[in-house]
Amino acid sequence: MTRRLKLMTGLSTLAAVSALTLAGCGGEGEGEVDGEQGHDMPAAAGEGETEGGDIAVSDVGESAGGESEGGSVSADPATDDVAYLHLLGLTRGHLIAFHELYNSGAIEMALMHVKHPKSELYTSLAPAFSARKKPGLADELSNLVDASNAGADVEEPYAAVVRGLNAHTPDTSVSNILLAVSEIVRTAADEFDIGVEDDGMISNAHEYQDAYGFLIASREILSGVRTTDINATEAVNLAQEQIDLALSSFESLTVEKTEGSASTLYGAAARIEIAGRGL
Repeated sequence: MTRRLKLMTGLSTLAAVSALTLAGCGGEGEGEVDGEQGHDMPAAAGEGETEGGDIAVSDVGESAGGESEGGSVSADPATDDVAYLHLLGLTRGHLIAFHELYNSGAIEMALMHVKHPKSELYTSLAPAFSARKKPGLADELSNLVDASNAGADVEEPYAAVVRGLNAHTPDTSVSNILLAVSEIVRTAADEFDIGVEDDGMISNAHEYQDAYGFLIASREILSGVRTTDINATEAVNLAQEQIDLALSSFESLTVEKTEGSASTLYGAAARIEIAGRGL
């Protein structure tokens, strides 16, 4: 199966599930969120080390959108919460992959992931931080890179980056959070598609590991959403189920072969996007 065919599979899934998912997620677009909602970004997958940093969720409304064909967010992260959360989520995903690999002893693999948030993503995030009057994370990321390169204990510099990410998250709607998560999952699907051959052999471990990190980051984003709106709750629950399904494609970050499929991840991204647009 070629990459183009896999991409088309994801797009076909989006069309096929639209009516059903919208019906289940309040597709009228009228539900509002009452009370406060939070979004926690924990220190590592499954460790529950979140230190503050809730995303306050405003009333559900229309997303700013701004997504280009192929799933990448083209809007300006300085002003668009979906694009901004997408980049924050990718940063968090790289760090999740780094943290798990580093602690498992796969140091060389881990070092590749810790360098990417600053070298690849920070160029886009820095102007957004400035426009949003946020201090940025340059020092925290540098300290983490230095500690990891030295083979030192990375827990404190890692926790400092997580605290920084939490402090930089915006007040936004459940709809925007879901749309951002859908983009993170779609990016994970792209990475999985690059890293895994048609027969399931992993030809690019780094991209495969990125995909895992992005999915864990998405799951943790969703786990912190709090809302009393029934439509928003159902949409978030659906998205969480889709993330769990996508994660079934991963047994370990260092395996040589997987039974998973990029189409599973593309399908999850499509369903989550529909859920977000239905609010």
